[in-house]
Amino acid sequence: MEDTKKLISENIMKYRKLSGLTQNELAEKLNYSDKAVSKWERGDSLPDVIVLKEMANLFGISLDSLTSTQVEKPKRLKSIFNKIYTSKFLISSASTLLVWLVATIVFVMLSLFTQLDKLWLVFILAIPLNCIVLIALCKFWKSGWYNFVTVSSLVLSIALSLYLSLNYENLWLLFTICIPLVALAFLWFVARHKIFRHKK
Repeated sequence: MEDTKKLISENIMKYRKLSGLTQNELAEKLNYSDKAVSKWERGDSLPDVIVLKEMANLFGISLDSLTSTQVEKPKRLKSIFNKIYTSKFLISSASTLLVWLVATIVFVMLSLFTQLDKLWLVFILAIPLNCIVLIALCKFWKSGWYNFVTVSSLVLSIALSLYLSLNYENLWLLFTICIPLVALAFLWFVARHKIFRHKK
């Protein structure tokens, strides 16, 4: 039993290194803490079969390779993850550029055909719209920080849009509402996941 445990822990470390992943990177992909990965590699504890299977998939090897002396060359995961990351970045960038293109077109059309004041507000109103588009893309990122930044930006940009658009006294008080909302977003998207990960 101890031999098998030692073999699995050595294989986890070997295939992690062959895949070009740090303990922290592997932990993030499995939604565990880096301390848990360190324990697995030292042989202090072992992950359950479901986690081993998920790990094998990440390394691009069979589950047997993690539990035996059979050596299997893992796929070049680093480049695969980089491609996915790059495509997600391109999708987000293209979506943002599209929002600002539409805002620019609306600004130009209103400038040409109307005599409205404060046409620059079109660009201010484009900020919350851009945030909504980025929030819709958050399923691609699956990142607590990404969600926190986009949701916080949405809250602050809505307050800014209302402050600049409306002519009410003491409207600056809207920004005081933003403080607890941003704090809640941090707790929900960032702190909650860190606590959850460390419990594992």
